[in-house]
Amino acid sequence: MSRLSRNDDDIDEPIKVVDYDPRWPIWYTLDADELSNALGDRVREVQHFGSTSIPGMAAKPIIDILVAPLEWPLAAHDRRALEALGYQYLGEAGVAGREYFRRRGAHDTNLAVVEWGASLWHDNLLLRDFLRAHGDAAAEYARSKKEAWQSGARTLLTYSERKGHTVVALLIAAKRWRTEHPRESGDPV
Repeated sequence: MSRLSRNDDDIDEPIKVVDYDPRWPIWYTLDADELSNALGDRVREVQHFGSTSIPGMAAKPIIDILVAPLEWPLAAHDRRALEALGYQYLGEAGVAGREYFRRRGAHDTNLAVVEWGASLWHDNLLLRDFLRAHGDAAAEYARSKKEAWQSGARTLLTYSERKGHTVVALLIAAKRWRTEHPRESGDPV
C-alpha cells in the first residue's frame, strides 16, 4: 500500500465495519445529485463505488463516490465548490492521480476525484462490477473486512493495510474477468 504524502493524522480516523444498509444507495443518490448541482456541466461523470455500492456487502458506513471533472486536474473553483458543500480536502492522500475529499455528518461520504478514463477510474469501476457479478468473491471480501476489523484494525490506515492484499488479489481477478468476459464486465467488444 502506498504511504501518505500528508500527515497521517489528517487522514487516519476511527472506523467500523457494519452489515449492508439499504440506505446506502439512497445516500449515494442524494450526494451525487448535490455534486452534480454544485459542479454543473463541469463534471463529466459521477459513480458510486467501493463496498457500499455492492448490494449485501459489509462495509465501513461511508459512501464512496468517484467523480470525474471535465477539467483535470481539478480546477480551484471546483475544489472551492466541494469545500462549500462541507467536504474537507485532503490532497492525494497517498494515491497519485486522486484528489481526496471527505465529509462527515448525517451520513459520511468520501470523494475520489480522478481523471476520467485513467486507470484509477477504470480499476475502481471494474472492481465494483466484478464484485457485483461474483457473489462468492464479494462474500470472501466481506469476511476479510470483518476479520480485519474484529482483529483490532480500528483505524482507517491500519484497516486499509490489513485488507490491502485482498484488494490487490481481487483487482487481478477482475482484470482477468474483463479479459475473458468483456461483455459481462461492461467493456466494449
